[in-house]
Amino acid sequence: MSTKNKILDTALELFNTEGIDTVTVRHIAAEMGISHGNLQYHYANTNLVIQALYDRLAARFDTLLTAIPAAAADRMEAFRQSVTASFELVYEFRFIFLHFVEIGRRIPAITKHYKHNLRKREPQFMHIFSIMQQEGIMRKDIPEDVLKLFVHQLFIVADFWLSSNEITLQLKGKKALKYYSELFWGMFYPYLTAKGMKKFAV
Repeated sequence: MSTKNKILDTALELFNTEGIDTVTVRHIAAEMGISHGNLQYHYANTNLVIQALYDRLAARFDTLLTAIPAAAADRMEAFRQSVTASFELVYEFRFIFLHFVEIGRRIPAITKHYKHNLRKREPQFMHIFSIMQQEGIMRKDIPEDVLKLFVHQLFIVADFWLSSNEITLQLKGKKALKYYSELFWGMFYPYLTAKGMKKFAV
């Protein structure tokens, strides 16, 4: 493993446990047992570390929806698996989502990329909904504008469930992932046909 990747792995663990306000490049270097100067050769400050971790997260997100196969027999199950993987990814990089507003203020490029990514994800989800309608899983009598609002609702839950959990249920690990992924799928219920309700039962 390269030094850069070791730095990012160590930083991710520290940010997840201690937040972004108290962790400095000195803390990361000390945790790794390397000099402050050695770490700064790769990342001069914590903002650059956070940006690199966000880039790693974004790259892994990009592979999820694009991995859904074209074959109809596998498509819906692959969609479910990609959503599960998305929740696991959010939890793995949870410091980003718990501190997203502050991170966006410190690193505007992250906010810009996130907004761009939302615009890219909407047509992907609308395409999935169209397939679900064609396969009799999702109702066909739902106006397009309502479906677009539903996509936005799904994004809010998928990306920011950690903040709600932090101040309410405070679930950890697998319990948190199970509860909030079930909450996510429960949002589909009013939009499903009888066939869809059986297929997507939580």
